Amino acid sequence: MSATAKRSLSHEGPIGAERAAVRTRPTILVAEDSADAREMMQQLFRLKGYEVVAAADGLRAIEAALQTLPDVIFIDLQLPKLDGLSVARNLRSHPELDCALIIIVSGHDPAKYRQAALDVGCNDYLLKPIDFARLDQVLRKIIPVASVQ
Repeated sequence: MSATAKRSLSHEGPIGAERAAVRTRPTILVAEDSADAREMMQQLFRLKGYEVVAAADGLRAIEAALQTLPDVIFIDLQLPKLDGLSVARNLRSHPELDCALIIIVSGHDPAKYRQAALDVGCNDYLLKPIDFARLDQVLRKIIPVASVQ
């Protein structure tokens, strides 16, 4: 199933209905061990009108995702306690997160890691340093403008 098709299912069934009833704007989870990078991403997303949840390690990222059921999850490839690919694989094992888009964000060569990320259920792989203008364009395609702000 394509990412677009998965997104269209996000408001069907009890989980999606509960999520839609509680939320007034889309939620993004940022799993990043660098405090500076995490804070920068949080600020950018908040300024753009998103709800933002953050985690500094892989285990906390899983906990936060299961508690908040975010629409988009950005995961650093190298996280303490549990690496990004293991986090993504774990998140994909939870049906309530089927509709969440998972994007690995890393400074590592995409030629080496992109396919591994896709194989564990990630939707994309972004190279650091992040081009925030491009990232905003990607998010606008995923989450309709009317849903934000």
